[in-house]
Amino acid sequence: MTESDFLTFLVDETLKLQKSGEVELSSLELKLTDYGLSYLKGEFLPQSQVLRFQSPFGLLDIPINWSVFSLESTSGKDVILSSDNDPDMLLAVLKTAWNSEHERMLIIHADGFCYIVGLKAGEELHLHDLQNPQEWLKAA
Repeated sequence: MTESDFLTFLVDETLKLQKSGEVELSSLELKLTDYGLSYLKGEFLPQSQVLRFQSPFGLLDIPINWSVFSLESTSGKDVILSSDNDPDMLLAVLKTAWNSEHERMLIIHADGFCYIVGLKAGEELHLHDLQNPQEWLKAA
């Protein structure tokens, strides 16, 4: 089997898996795991109007009217929290409770969930890839 035939075989098998729903190639969670980034995965609870995150320090409920989560203020865009941009003091609180090495946090939505991604020094290089998940598919 030549190298190009083998590559075609791998692409075909991967696409079959993706169509069957077993694996999602562009899943944000897979990327976060592959990059070794710390993250919290949250789901919306309509009854209480909060985003609930499972965290190493217990359940974390954040009201959706906080400025960094409010759809009116963010227009559905990703938010990057830093020491210069932390209107609700969420970064300061999470650094203390979760990981003091995090310098920034990315709040991003994917697959019906909200993710808070902790970024240490040097991990900002993954931001572009995380915020533009389909770009690598277009280049292929």
